[in-house]
Amino acid sequence: MPKTIMITGAGSGFGKGAALALAKRGHAVIAATYDQKQADALMNEAEAAKVALRALKLDITSEADRKQVHGSGIDVLINNAAVGESGALAEVPLDRIRRTLETNIIGTIGMVQAAVPELISRGGGTIVIVTSLAGRMSIPFLAPYGMTKFALEVAGADLAVELKPFNIHVSLIEPGSFATGFNEAQIATKYSWMTPTSIYSDKKDYIKKNEGIVMGLQSSKIEKVVATMVKVAESSQPKLRYAVPAWQGAYIQLLRALGK
Repeated sequence: MPKTIMITGAGSGFGKGAALALAKRGHAVIAATYDQKQADALMNEAEAAKVALRALKLDITSEADRKQVHGSGIDVLINNAAVGESGALAEVPLDRIRRTLETNIIGTIGMVQAAVPELISRGGGTIVIVTSLAGRMSIPFLAPYGMTKFALEVAGADLAVELKPFNIHVSLIEPGSFATGFNEAQIATKYSWMTPTSIYSDKKDYIKKNEGIVMGLQSSKIEKVVATMVKVAESSQPKLRYAVPAWQGAYIQLLRALGK
């Protein structure tokens, strides 16, 4: 049965892939992008592919933008929008950490709070939060991003229990490292503020070695994440967690069990 599905961060990567895939499967997709330029580009791409969807500008950090959820008639909300920030936590400028927290955590929770009354009015539905396996393990020099995903892991698990009386399911999709361009952009952010006075100015090789974990595991098969997003959105009884790929999630679970 077709559903009305809103996806944030639909201007690129997983979000765009899921928006197009779900629309192709007959769902009414509301593809929310950070700005109007992305919305226009997505509409052009959808039209070229002969796929019907609605694209709109929705910055999840804007309370006014989040109000577009009201009256949307959604059955599913996929929280995919996020920003990345890198650097040594001992010296990342606090305004950059604050922006990351504000977008990834507060913006996402703001979307959830806007959507819950809408879902209740429809007798229930599904909320999906795209977190990351980076939220379940430490990746040095990517802490600003990892911290937000760790927080969303807790938020999602709590929401799953709290929203159960309203027939609202909550699922967490935890991608590993995929080649969407996000990782490269995130890793590059620190070089916009690091100066010769940085305590790591002569330790860039050490930074790159640690960040190389992410790039070394990177996969080009983003279709696996898109397929999982489609699966969860269409499910009537979705699970709480979906690690993609599953083996990476299991490996992290093993490391934590061993106290690592």
